[in-house]
Amino acid sequence: MKQSFQKTSANPFAKRGLPALNWVVVVCMVLLLIGGIFFIRSASAMRTGTVRLLHLRMLYNWVPLGLLLHVLVARANYRKWNDWSWVFYAVGVFMLLLLFVPGLGTERMGARRWLFGFQPSEFAKFSVVPMLAFILSGSSLRKGPIKFLLAILASAVPAILIALQPDLGTALPLVPAGLAMAYVSGCAPRTLMAVCLAGLLLTGAFFAAVLLPEKLPPEPRARVEQVVDTVIFPHWKKRILVFVYPERDPLGAGWNKRQSEIAVGSGGLHGKGYLKGTQNILGFLPRAVSSTDFIFSVIGEEKGFYGSAVLLALFAGLLGGIAVTGLTCRDEVGRLICTGVAALLFTHIFVNVAMTIGKMPITGIPLPLVSYGGSFTLSTLALLGLVQSIAIHGRKPISGASGS
Repeated sequence: MKQSFQKTSANPFAKRGLPALNWVVVVCMVLLLIGGIFFIRSASAMRTGTVRLLHLRMLYNWVPLGLLLHVLVARANYRKWNDWSWVFYAVGVFMLLLLFVPGLGTERMGARRWLFGFQPSEFAKFSVVPMLAFILSGSSLRKGPIKFLLAILASAVPAILIALQPDLGTALPLVPAGLAMAYVSGCAPRTLMAVCLAGLLLTGAFFAAVLLPEKLPPEPRARVEQVVDTVIFPHWKKRILVFVYPERDPLGAGWNKRQSEIAVGSGGLHGKGYLKGTQNILGFLPRAVSSTDFIFSVIGEEKGFYGSAVLLALFAGLLGGIAVTGLTCRDEVGRLICTGVAALLFTHIFVNVAMTIGKMPITGIPLPLVSYGGSFTLSTLALLGLVQSIAIHGRKPISGASGS
């Protein structure tokens, strides 16, 4: 009788002949991938050469590979990986370090992000979540504050290495993911508030270092700017200045921001129609980024407010399904992994949408499952595979993990 109950609780879909997956996550994931392929096709419609075939690369290469990786990760019992999470983490950090070895890392668009055609930062994101779950699981952090310090270190090392590429957009989601996982694991609220306050002060100092020289007389301004330029990457400085002063350099550093806002706003309620977005088709929305960081601008222009709302509803369903998987899991490791995955994806979605409508500075952060990107698609589907592994194995008793 007890064994029968465990089988039923482990697989609530058994009576319907379905595997114990979170089907809300599956449906939302598949619909977002399909929509992404269509809008990548639209974003690259007027391009020439092989760049025009980005949607075919997604359809025939990255999505099938990502789904295969998703299935392989989902089939493996996440509990067996727990003791080996530090190995994946060490490999991820090692790959990030290789980018700084002369002759190995490939530089594109001013950033050294690629190693043999792959972005190690995406593998690092996948490895950080299980590592944080390994560190934070077990006894309460109130009894062992060293765990919280180790978690900060585990998040900070890859985040700093990624930011130095420089790729601030990819490094950014690691911060809220780590904080969310620490909160769920039992970290004292006062400790978290202190960390958040320190982060806000650091962010304020960062903005002040960029903006204050503007208020100084010419002579001291030159000295201060010289110091600032040695600490802050030039493109970070430009993006902050354009965000605070939108009228500055509208034909240069502010072009992407301005054209994105025009594209989204011109879509209205219903949009201009698929493949009929003039900002995109005529090239006002930069074609180099319209299929990646600014794919939401293409969707907003062609499908309007209603289409954008449907997209956000699918993301809400995806995040809600991940949350339900975490809540129904029997062990802390599974709950922490679901928390980390949800926080990573939410940060990507929030920052990407906010920057395309002018509510945050422009940063290179794609939209999960929708934007073009091989490494990013693989890492996102692998993380969702971890969630499905928890959906399959997380309802089973912990003592039965070894036999799963």
